[in-house]
Amino acid sequence: MAQIGKEEVKKPIQCSEVKFYDVYRNEAYLLPTISPCNVKKIKLGDGTSSWESKVGSRKLVHFDEAGLEDFKDEVVEIHPKAKKITYKVLEGNMMLFYHSFQATLEVTEGTAKWTVEFKKKNHSCPDPDYYLHRLDSVNKDVNAYLLPIN
Repeated sequence: MAQIGKEEVKKPIQCSEVKFYDVYRNEAYLLPTISPCNVKKIKLGDGTSSWESKVGSRKLVHFDEAGLEDFKDEVVEIHPKAKKITYKVLEGNMMLFYHSFQATLEVTEGTAKWTVEFKKKNHSCPDPDYYLHRLDSVNKDVNAYLLPIN
């Protein structure tokens, strides 16, 4: 029987919430530069012609050089005033373990929170701790990148 789950990681950020959200919303192409240990490559997918995230836009993300952690996602919801964006994973090795996998970034005053909702294929499939750790690590790198230089 498939298991449905929801987990989150919420951490403080010191940079501008607007700029932080904008990296994910409009400048995701910067992620391999900002967080090279976590994001090896990112490119537009399936006819997406702009880096501005809109509902239906897709990206191909490569977490590692070997291609074992590649995935394709699609933006399914955007709430600019709330600085919230939701992605649904369409393809990738993680889908060996999950029937569905969705990640939502919400940036509020002084915090960035990722919430993942997933449906495991069976009880022996792993929890998404690895992916939450990656998302948290990318957030730390984005925060550091956006901090003013003293």
